Amino acid sequence: MQNKLVTILKKYVFPAAFWLGIWQIASTAVNREFLLPGIPATLNALADLLADQGFYIAVALSALRVALGLLLGTIFGIILAFVCRKSDLLDSLFSPAITVIKSTPVASFILLLWVLMSGDALSVFIGFLMVMPIIYQNVSQGISAIDPQLDEVCRVFSFSFSKRLRLLVLPTVKKYLYPAIITASGLAWKAEIAAEVIAYTKNSIGQGINDAKYNMETPTVFAWTLVIVLLSVLLEKCTRSLFRRTQR
Repeated sequence: MQNKLVTILKKYVFPAAFWLGIWQIASTAVNREFLLPGIPATLNALADLLADQGFYIAVALSALRVALGLLLGTIFGIILAFVCRKSDLLDSLFSPAITVIKSTPVASFILLLWVLMSGDALSVFIGFLMVMPIIYQNVSQGISAIDPQLDEVCRVFSFSFSKRLRLLVLPTVKKYLYPAIITASGLAWKAEIAAEVIAYTKNSIGQGINDAKYNMETPTVFAWTLVIVLLSVLLEKCTRSLFRRTQR
């Protein structure tokens, strides 16, 4: 019990206290709340957000867009990886597109697609674009890692497609898929918020940040940022917990 308490203090409490202290010292040195608000001002702004019903609507809708983009990107990435592994022609066709998507800054996609899509559709699609290449690449690596000798055994004994998928393919691919989804969920969350801010998506976290910025309410901007960080951590924790249960 004592060792666990020491671990918690070293891993969470001390680092958090250190950086919060740096933040407050810097805010005191600047002494300009509209430039760098301190911890009390940010917490007061956060309390005001929590008392507003629109805050929960914005968070729920933003989280829904993130989940939808993550789900679509994961499904399409998995399907595309398996299809391209079966066809060299499709692999040669889609590989350059995947490279372009991975290399292009997310802000460029947002600005290019802004005139073609509504704020809601744009946010979901940007999340999809951030997730799909990661899932595609990792699943492709997982398929390549399948033991060819075991694959041959499945063919010799005439395993059905579902049996081969359950006993050979999924146990190998999921080792590459799970970390990819955890990484992609963080990227999808950040890309989603960026799209909401630029496109000024209604009833979203991005709209809240935009309104606070235009009104020079810097503590509120910091409060929204704190909410984003906490939700991102929560999303990652939930994803890891889900995967652990799946493995069991």
